[in-house]
Amino acid sequence: MTYTLLVFVPRKPNVSLEAFKHHWETSHVPLLKQLAGSEFPLSHTRHYIEKNANEETNVVIGGMEGVTYDGVATLTFINKVHYERFVGKLGQDENERLHREDLERFVDVARVRVLLVGETRSTGKDGGTVGWRFVGNV
Repeated sequence: MTYTLLVFVPRKPNVSLEAFKHHWETSHVPLLKQLAGSEFPLSHTRHYIEKNANEETNVVIGGMEGVTYDGVATLTFINKVHYERFVGKLGQDENERLHREDLERFVDVARVRVLLVGETRSTGKDGGTVGWRFVGNV
């Protein structure tokens, strides 16, 4: 069973949504790949929360209270050991400093939330169950 984290990421108040996306894609993910090396997750998927013209979240059901995130990342690992090796790499002194400094450039770090996902199921268009498939090289 894969090991998956959901990371809810709010941008800093002085960072535009476009700058937030640009930095995450062009600076932060490449830095993570560099720091983690072979322990980088099987996948690191970024979902950007849709905003209206007033930069308010387009909530489909429910209210806006508590919806303060600009992105959600899904990090998928082979297993818990792979996740722990990734965290270990990021926790090394220089790596930890570089990672933290980069996050502080565009993320409101105090409001980040990380959830561990348990079993994952997915249903395809035809109604059948589809499993998770890695689309890169291990």
